Order: sequence, then C-alpha cells, then structure tokens
Amino acid sequence: MNIIRIVLSILAIGFMANALGANAGIDALSAFKAGQYDIARQGFRELHNSKPKDPQLTFYLARSLYLNQELEEAETLLLKSLERFPDHAESHYLLGSVQLTRVADVNIFRKAGMAKSAVKAWEQAVHLDPNHAEALYGVASFYYSAPGIAGGDIDLGKKKLMDLEALSPPWAQLTRASIVMKDESYIEAEKLLKEAIEGIPGRAFPTLMLANLYLKQEDFELALKTLKDYELREKTWNDPGAAQTSLLAGKIYEGLDHRQAAIEAYQLVLNEVTTPQLKKQAKEALEKLHSR
Repeated sequence: MNIIRIVLSILAIGFMANALGANAGIDALSAFKAGQYDIARQGFRELHNSKPKDPQLTFYLARSLYLNQELEEAETLLLKSLERFPDHAESHYLLGSVQLTRVADVNIFRKAGMAKSAVKAWEQAVHLDPNHAEALYGVASFYYSAPGIAGGDIDLGKKKLMDLEALSPPWAQLTRASIVMKDESYIEAEKLLKEAIEGIPGRAFPTLMLANLYLKQEDFELALKTLKDYELREKTWNDPGAAQTSLLAGKIYEGLDHRQAAIEAYQLVLNEVTTPQLKKQAKEALEKLHSR
C-alpha cells in the first residue's frame, strides 16, 4: 500500500468515527494495528452493520475476517460490495488474497477455479490502480508458479514480469528470486532478495523469504538470525504473522537440533488462528518429534 492509500485509509477511518458520533472506527483500527484481529472484527462489524453499503467499512471488516480465517464470510462480503462498487481496487486485491488462501481448503474440483478467480481479482486491482505493485507482483508470480491446469502460463508470466519491472524493479526482483530459487540458484536468489528488501522498506515479508532461503540451504544459524530480523521489522496487515513465523522457526530449531525450542514453536502454530494447512504441518512435525 503506497503512501496515498495509507493517508486515504486513515482519513476514511476518521470520517467513520465522525459519522457515527463515536471513536468506534479509531478503536477498531487501533485493535487491528495491534494484531487484535478478533476485537477489530467486532468493532468493524458494528460499524458495517450501521452502514452496510459503505465499501470502505466492508473492506475493513473483510480484512479482519481474513486474518481471523473466516474466509467464506470475507469472500461473500467482498463480492456483494464489489457488485455495488466495482471500482474499489483494494477490495479486489483483498478478494484475490482471500480466494487464493481458500484454494488449499476447497475440494479438488474447485481448486483450479478458485485460483483463477483470485488472479482475476488481482488483475482487476491492477486495472483500477496501475501503480498497485503488490497486486501485479501477485499476478506475475501466479502465472509463473501455478500449474497450467490452475491457470499458470509462463509466457504470460514473462509479460507480467516485464510490466512489473517497469513499475517497480524491487517487486520484480521478488518474483525473479522465487523463480531462481526453484532452480536452486541460491546465490542469485539471495542477491535478488537482499536488493528487494532494500527496495521495499515498507514490507517485511521479503526478509522472511530470505530466512526460508537460508533454511533451504541448511544454513540454520543464518536462517534464525534472519528470522529474528524479520520479527523486529515493522509489519503491515498482510505480512506473515506468528503462525507462519513459528512454523519456520520450528524447522530451523529442528535443523539446529534444539528439540524443545522446535516443539514450542510448533505448539504455538497450533494455538494461533491460522490455516488448516499450517496447523496440519505443525501437527505432523510435532508427532515426528515426540516419536523420537
């Protein structure tokens, strides 16, 4: 989210509070920023119930639902809101994120369709906001990495990557890093990720990608140091939270033969609000550790 969208979001919350004659909007946003997503959801639900057709309120409520893993409700709200306000770019971007997260949990017959819907939502976000580098990053990465049956298309991915390169070289470097990482070109991937981290100071997740790269190389000490760097960075709402970082930490601690620390990290994943897929990975890792 660029500075203009940040300012507009803050102003929108201020307008909400004024319109309702209370500080409900400020309180809900404060809870959200503090990672208290359940409290934020309750606050934004009350605001949304007061003005159910307000696209900005719907967006904030859906965002809170997304982080509480209430994905079906978030998707339904966004789809209905976009029928009335099809030009709300951030709602399209969020819808794509919600739908891509749902891919892992829907039945096999719906996975491809859900993935294609997600990338279409991101493409619409880019159409409405040509400067939305993060949405274009999602589009380019999808076409490069998704299997053909789900809508992947290398040639189209190359075109989208060229568009991304013209818009934001650091975001393009992230996509390139993922591509070369699959080919185990780790030195090049490390260089690209470090450049992207430097070029996208407002986002923390590239640092987590770097930590994962070191894990792949079994450089566990450096992976742990980089993970701690990530934890200290300022984060946005869609940077990975405690569940994702704890799963990665568990794998790193296993590599360092720190069994108890790994168990505690995996247990934290099970205690967090997160996807069934992450919980399954943590549960399986715990079972293996306890069986030793």
